[in-house]
Amino acid sequence: MAEILAVSKNESFIIFRSIGIDVVIDESLDVLQSSVKEAILNGAKIIIYDYESESFINSLLEKYDDKMYPIFLKLPTGKKNEDTLKELKTMIEKSIGISII
Repeated sequence: MAEILAVSKNESFIIFRSIGIDVVIDESLDVLQSSVKEAILNGAKIIIYDYESESFINSLLEKYDDKMYPIFLKLPTGKKNEDTLKELKTMIEKSIGISII
């Protein structure tokens, strides 16, 4: 398994395959969750996820919070149940410490 994994219910995540990222797209959150857990056990460094996968990722965030890897990267997808600009603003603030938007 690659060091980077993207998981989602969203078919648009398939684009990540074009740059060599392993992608799991499935309607079942259980399948996505088991894929993430398996990737972590196999040494994945970066896990990319979206709003729909956030429910089970939050428990993993707590577990791996004090470790260097894996890095969890939430990508806003612009779905109607999320505020993409607000999500980007929050992620930038957390990563660089200041608001630039």
